[in-house]
Parts: sequence; C-alpha cells; structure tokens
Amino acid sequence: MYSAFALLALAFTGIASALPTIQKRDPPTSPGCVGLGGGAFDNISSFTLAAYNKTLPNANSTGAPLVLGQAGAIVGASFKVLSTYASYPYDDYPGLTMVNGGIVRGDSLVGTNITAGRFPGFILTGIDLPPPAQIYCGLASTSAHGGGTGFPKLAAFGDTESWSLCPNGNGPFKQVNVVYKATPDNFGSYIYDQCYAVDLQIIEN
Repeated sequence: MYSAFALLALAFTGIASALPTIQKRDPPTSPGCVGLGGGAFDNISSFTLAAYNKTLPNANSTGAPLVLGQAGAIVGASFKVLSTYASYPYDDYPGLTMVNGGIVRGDSLVGTNITAGRFPGFILTGIDLPPPAQIYCGLASTSAHGGGTGFPKLAAFGDTESWSLCPNGNGPFKQVNVVYKATPDNFGSYIYDQCYAVDLQIIEN
C-alpha cells in the first residue's frame, strides 16, 4: 500500500508532466526581440506553433495546432503559410527551428519577411535558399503573479499582440491562416470579417 507521501509525490509528478517545460535561455541578439525585456529569446532547437483564441474559450491550454499550409508554387520552389491543422490536415513538415530570430526547417525551408495585413510566409526549395528573416522572437512570461497558459508567445518585430486567424475563402477547401495585423484592405486574400485575434504559442518539442 502506498504511503500518503508516495501518493502525494505521484500526484505532483502528474501535474509537472502536464506543464510547459522551462528552458534555460541565452540572451537574444536578433532585431525581432528588441524591447521585449528579460523573457525574450531567439533560439529554439525544435518547436511547433499553436493558435490560442483570445476572445472565445479554447479546448485546451495549447490552442489550435498550426501546420505549414499551401500558398502556391513556382518551378523549383513552393510557398507556405501557417494554417490550422483543422483546415489543412497535412503535417508534411513537422518541427521548426528558430536561429537568431529566423525560422527554418533543415536546409530547405526558411521564413520570409512579413508586412502588415499579410500572412507570415515560408519558402521551401532545394536551390538558392535565401537567409531567413530575423524578425521573430519568443517571449516567456516572467510575471510573479503567474496567469496565462504558461507557454511562450511568438513575436514578430517585437510584437506579440497582432496575430489573427482568417479564412481564405468560404468553400469546402478553405484554409484558416495566420495573419499579421489583419486589415480589410487585403486584396481578397482572406475574409476580414471572419478573422479573430489569437496568441501564437510556442510548443517546444
């Protein structure tokens, strides 16, 4: 029979396993972390992203899983955006890496620069891969009062508060994609009236 101390230890073990892992961080150096303070970091060996709804209840503390959805192609290269797995159920490129504020995957995919009102984009190619745009940063909570989900947030240009999820159409094959600073003036690339604000949470592997 377990003692009371043994049962208590098991209970704490279960709670700890459900919490985000706290990593030791090196001070950030990339431009994407400017102004974010002591909780900022710009290097992550392996992670995925999830969108946490800021206006409606979420099913869990991580949020909706995100994958690299399709965004067109040319000869020798294809383009990707961040889509919800629910709208694009193909996780062909699991696991990302952040190096000095640039997002990469292996030696064939890099994150590109983004502008207000557009999707964060990625290029997948085996030839002449450009360097990643060093615009991203992770931000861990350093509040002594706790709160939130416990997962770090993804920032672009030092900004964690300007992400939205927006559908790119109304048809059965629509993708729900991440947008930075959503605007109604988006040349028809997404339906602004159906956008909603999210935090992009970093889920470390």
